[in-house]
Amino acid sequence: LKTLNSALALRGEETGSFATIDLLTLRRETGEAVFYKYGAAPSYLKRLGSVRRITGTALPAGLREAPAPPDVTRLRLDRLLDLGREQLVADAGSDEWLQDFLAGWSGEDPQALAGAILAECRKRGVLRDDCAVQAVYFPEAGVKRA
Repeated sequence: LKTLNSALALRGEETGSFATIDLLTLRRETGEAVFYKYGAAPSYLKRLGSVRRITGTALPAGLREAPAPPDVTRLRLDRLLDLGREQLVADAGSDEWLQDFLAGWSGEDPQALAGAILAECRKRGVLRDDCAVQAVYFPEAGVKRA
């Protein structure tokens, strides 16, 4: 990620471009998860009825001349339902509807959840640009303890 940030910074000097990066690594066998964020929109973790927002303060990759580290959040998970999505769906200041939606959702099919979120976005009229929704689900039996 640091190398990518440096490369984008060099390119940005010529073009003024940058990129947001939102990376999640999972160790399914132990339940360890690490979020890496460069200027990325919030991600959401749902465990049973509670929803946790994961945010960061790092600038998007390519906006600094010197390599800067990403924001890093480490978690240990028993069950995971992660939603990463673009800023146009909701942002940290106006995402109550999304948190409520996730808290009330009781399904286990990640594809159904992604479709339901997109449908809700269409209904609310918040799809102004391209949009990505990613949902990952691990059944409780899928995570082994070390």
